[in-house]
Amino acid sequence: MNIADALRDHARDRPHHPAIEDGDRVITYAELDALVDAAAANLQAAGIAPGDVVGMTLPDSAEHLIMFCAAARAGAVMLAIDNALPLAEKQRLVANANPRALIATAGSQTIGDLPVLPVGKICGPATSAFERPVLEADHPLIIAQSSGTTGVPKSFLWSHAQMHEQARRHQRFLGLSWQDRYLAVIRMSFVWERKTCLILFCLGATIVVNHTRSVEDLVMRVAAGRITVLILTPAHLTHILGYPSDQAPLFPSLRVMLVGGAPLAHQDRILAKERLTPSFYEQLGTNETGFMILSTPADQDAHPDAVGRVIEGIEAQVLDADGHPLPPGDVGLVGFRGEVFPTEYVNNPKDTARAFRDGWFYPGDLAAIDADGYYFFKGRADDIISNEGTKFYPIEVENVLLMHPAVAEVAAFGWPHPAHGEMAAAVVTTKAPVGAEELEQFCRERVAYYKVPAWIMIVSAMPRNPMGKIVKTRLKEMLRAELAKASP
Repeated sequence: MNIADALRDHARDRPHHPAIEDGDRVITYAELDALVDAAAANLQAAGIAPGDVVGMTLPDSAEHLIMFCAAARAGAVMLAIDNALPLAEKQRLVANANPRALIATAGSQTIGDLPVLPVGKICGPATSAFERPVLEADHPLIIAQSSGTTGVPKSFLWSHAQMHEQARRHQRFLGLSWQDRYLAVIRMSFVWERKTCLILFCLGATIVVNHTRSVEDLVMRVAAGRITVLILTPAHLTHILGYPSDQAPLFPSLRVMLVGGAPLAHQDRILAKERLTPSFYEQLGTNETGFMILSTPADQDAHPDAVGRVIEGIEAQVLDADGHPLPPGDVGLVGFRGEVFPTEYVNNPKDTARAFRDGWFYPGDLAAIDADGYYFFKGRADDIISNEGTKFYPIEVENVLLMHPAVAEVAAFGWPHPAHGEMAAAVVTTKAPVGAEELEQFCRERVAYYKVPAWIMIVSAMPRNPMGKIVKTRLKEMLRAELAKASP
């Protein structure tokens, strides 16, 4: 059940098929299998036993990918740490996960007194023979974190069995296979990209390490590298849609462009299919569960207000405030159940009790699901806005503001009001000059009076977490500071 066993199968069946392309360096599956064996043996020689957590602070590279597979083969639990994080955040991750050692490049920043294993040594020739451990299906593979858009990220474990299940989903619903060539645009230290790379190795595909630094470089790399699969965050999509080009589609070689992490505005889906590729997919899921909702190009045309459809094999239910199931189409707290979902947050019984109940996972989202399984996202459960007892959802305000031709992005949320309890506040980025008063009037003409934002703040860029999700806690801090400056 070890996820790295797939490398041996591919090395046997397609030994010369490229597994990794990193610049001019090409590593075949036969070569990758041997490199992973050697690195796994070196981990064992360094005292890493099955179940030990191993931290990684590595740049995107072939060695980073080799270490993913070597840690899996040795039965270690990988903790990828983004080098861009401040030291205090790295220390928090280390304190929570308690890794045995840190794999890093020479000269990397140390984290406390955590022992450092130089990646050049671990990925070098084996100093002893590798002894393959026997692992159960539920043996942990990754210690990961929730997205952290509404608070402190929570840690949880992913197993080898969960990774196999994710590979099956990607093969079945997106048709990914050994023939695909994937450009790893998202940084490899992020949960989503770690999973994606392991899934594609499981399927025998080719992973191309991304060294592009601009949209123009990306466009050229996709064409030159014969890339067939791109997986992006909404932030990536925004940048690419802003790229000036007379060529349409911009990515004719793509078989799948998948965007996920946060629901998209329908106008962005339309632009993506027109300008980038007709093979444009949207997915929604969580770091805890992987993707559970998929929108195909046909779904986007037929159900423009839906994020997508709950995929086969995933159960979903919507509950009212008392925990009773609601009929199709009603809005409530959404829960999911599926094979090999995590069952707890590490050392966090309070959030475990909130999110994991009776075999169901509740991410804290409000949604409606119709009789055909289409999923209509409404926002976070703690984001619902109550104006004198009348409740509405931030997404209603966001969708209206996105209709204005000068608005590029928007995030809405409730804000305390002395007379009305709460009113909407909105933060926007723009693509043309516009003032807050004009945007307020635009809303007045299109939504009920109590949904009109009482505060509209225009900013140059949205604060985002590493996966590109807008961090509303930071937006609220920004608005609080702005209102404090305006107070007499």
